[in-house]
Amino acid sequence: MVAALAPLGMLLLGALPPAPRLARGGHTASTIRMNLFGDIFDDTRLKPQSPPTRPLLPTLIRPDAASYVLRESMFSFSGEDFRVRDIHGDEVIRVEGANVNLGGFVIDKLGMKDALGNKFCSIERRVIAATTCYDLYEPNGTCIAKIERVWLSASPKYNFFYEGDANPFPDFSAEGSFSERRYTFKNGLGQTIARVSREDEMIRDVDQYLCEVAAGVDAAAILAVAVVIDEDHDESDAKKQKEKQAEAEKSGGWNPFG
Repeated sequence: MVAALAPLGMLLLGALPPAPRLARGGHTASTIRMNLFGDIFDDTRLKPQSPPTRPLLPTLIRPDAASYVLRESMFSFSGEDFRVRDIHGDEVIRVEGANVNLGGFVIDKLGMKDALGNKFCSIERRVIAATTCYDLYEPNGTCIAKIERVWLSASPKYNFFYEGDANPFPDFSAEGSFSERRYTFKNGLGQTIARVSREDEMIRDVDQYLCEVAAGVDAAAILAVAVVIDEDHDESDAKKQKEKQAEAEKSGGWNPFG
């Protein structure tokens, strides 16, 4: 009887996932990989896509689903610098922020660089726009995409458009709980192509996100939207905190820790 059960036991043990391995950067490999069984039984599992015609960074389009860690830099003059690492701990993208003053208007401008330090894209906030809108430019100044926040909808969302692809509709959109920094990306067919979730802060006020991207998806475009959402809601949170402080001062005092 024991001999008969031995092959079954070996089969079951062989089906179990390996123990988590510690990846570079302090993360376990299991924390930055998609949940296998969750993806099998979850309708929101990532769907492989055909690569876009003009991706922001072709080298980050993978044949398989991939995970990245987007982390805000601790030391930053602009407060808008980020590093993106893959599951091996290797840096694949660097985002450098700057505030540009144009005739009294201060606008955000972000530069995206690849693993070799070559700038492949800049993200610039429009000075005059009905809603939050960022244009993405190639180094030669050609506008290749835009990110737009939609206000008039049942729930807030961010749309991403590739320029010049003859598609009047968003190529993909981000929806979810932006205040908690947990949201998904879906294409025009409603297929989930990426997920972003904020991880627990190891250092106060230094945000870190886990980004899961489906095969064939322009990961740099997903990460660009994630950075814009972080900046947009950081501004919103700061405004709310300032209003809370002003209201508390009017009522007789303000506690900076409350």
